[in-house]
Amino acid sequence: MNPHNATKHLGLLLTAAAVTAASAQAAPAKKGPTPRDVEVDNVKEAYWNRTSDGDIEVVQNRQYSKKHRLSIAANFGTVSADPFLSVKSTSGALSFHFTESLAVTGVLKKFIVSDSSYNDELKSGLVTGTPSIANTNRPDIYYGGEIAWSPLYGKISLSGASIVHYDAHLLASAGITKTESGNYFTPGVGFGPQFYLSNSLALRLDYRLAMYKETIPERVLTTRPDAGSRTNWSHQVALGVEVFL
Repeated sequence: MNPHNATKHLGLLLTAAAVTAASAQAAPAKKGPTPRDVEVDNVKEAYWNRTSDGDIEVVQNRQYSKKHRLSIAANFGTVSADPFLSVKSTSGALSFHFTESLAVTGVLKKFIVSDSSYNDELKSGLVTGTPSIANTNRPDIYYGGEIAWSPLYGKISLSGASIVHYDAHLLASAGITKTESGNYFTPGVGFGPQFYLSNSLALRLDYRLAMYKETIPERVLTTRPDAGSRTNWSHQVALGVEVFL
């Protein structure tokens, strides 16, 4: 090979190598994302709120509003307070909802009372061998007021076919229970869910624990006017509908 040509080829090779090295230094390779680059909260939110179609729904969007609305409710339930009595209840309520979470309610409740099966056995003599009776104090009516706080609102899916909106409420109440022996101040607490069927109608389930101190009429002995006093813990479960006006 001609020495001049060899020198020329060597110069071209050195020039190409220098250009390649400069290009590599000027454009460094891209780095992959680090854990700090990933917004975990955004990923979790998108995952839990994503529908089967890939759209994102926001649970906080309230489809049925009750703010600044009146509502009336009708309920039927059972009451557990005295083993000698079988007690059912029917009630009506009128509520005003100041916000989506806070409401005040006026309640009127009528008790439907009969002897329990245990009381029937006692009267027949099956329990003691001779017919007997029990000292009881039958409730008649309750009337009072109630404050409802609804801190939870959400949606549930029914077999993947439809979405039901609901909220959960806590209750604090005070009123008067009228019985055979007198009228008694009755505070109470409760809780329950409410399922919206439409903008104007909801299905409601409530549990309440009410307490009042009562005097028991004497039915067994004739030597004393009453059988004494006791604190009545009344467990009440009611199912009903609420109509929003």
